[in-house]
Parts: sequence; structure tokens; C-alpha cells
Amino acid sequence: MLCPANDRQQQGFTLLEVLVVVFIVGVMATMFTLAVGVAGGVDRELRQETERLETLVRLAQEDATVQAHELGLRFYPQRYEFSVWSRGQIADPTDDSWMQIQDEVFAPRKLHKSFEFELEIEGRSVVLDNSAKEVEKNYKPQIFIFSSGDISDAFVVRIRDRVERRGYTLDVATDGTTEVRRDEL
Repeated sequence: MLCPANDRQQQGFTLLEVLVVVFIVGVMATMFTLAVGVAGGVDRELRQETERLETLVRLAQEDATVQAHELGLRFYPQRYEFSVWSRGQIADPTDDSWMQIQDEVFAPRKLHKSFEFELEIEGRSVVLDNSAKEVEKNYKPQIFIFSSGDISDAFVVRIRDRVERRGYTLDVATDGTTEVRRDEL
């Protein structure tokens, strides 16, 4: 039996209703993505900084081996620097010293103002707040990278956000093997 047109019940949604729902879902997805993106920004930046340091340590090992010289690595609360053992005059061993490297690859690097380093060498925590005058008077790296590619001591460096206290850890063994991991809160 056929129904008259005016007795027919409406079936499904109109195109306008479907478009409104799709628009609302899109706006909510965008808001969620932006909220997670902002929260993930600090975490992403911490990981990138840790991976950059890991890469530089590996490059320093290769450079020390290829160039047959000793390199050093020194950490401060918010920056780090590489140095090279400079042999002065052959006849005068007193002028041998550590010289900070200023090239593009191993130039001193500063962390974001809200980040900081924590350093452990062979399981012992290192105080990084040495005054600049002490370091200038008797500059010596905390970590040595030998021309063999080996590293003087196993070390662990953490890069943390001072406000949120999250961060990443880089473990470096004496043979140069590395591991990056996210710190659990």
C-alpha cells in the first residue's frame, strides 16, 4: 500500500545537519590538537636538545679518532662546551692547555632559559655551579674524549625543565655507547 506524500515520515539527516556536525567535530579536533601541541612542545624541545647532545658526543668521538687529538666536554647549569687539548711549543710543556672549540659544530651551546643540566660521573653527582673565575683560572673539562674514541668516565646527563621538572636523560658509557630515555615523574 502506498502512502500519500504528506504522510511520509522523514528518514535520515539533511545535508545541512551533517555539515554542522562535521564542522563541530572539526573545531573540537583542532582545539584538542592545539592543546596537545602546546603541552608537547616542551617535551619535544627537551628530547631534541638531548638528541643533539648525543649526536655531538658521537661526532666528538669520531673527530678525536680521525684528528688524533683529545677533546673535552664541560657542563655548566645551562650550557655546555667542547674543548681540545692544545700542545703549545714542543720544547715547553707548560704552555699545553685546553682550548674552547669555536667552530660551527662544536661551538658552545646554551639551553633554553627554563632548562637545566644535572650531571653524574661514574654515579657521583657533580655540582655545576662553579664560578666563572674558578673555571678561567684552572680550566679542565669534566669529560675527556680520547683519540682512541674512548671516553674517560661513564656519565649521565639530564636535561630538565625547571618548572615542570620533566626531562630526558642521556647515558654515555666509556666505549661511547649512548642511550636516551624520558625521565619518569
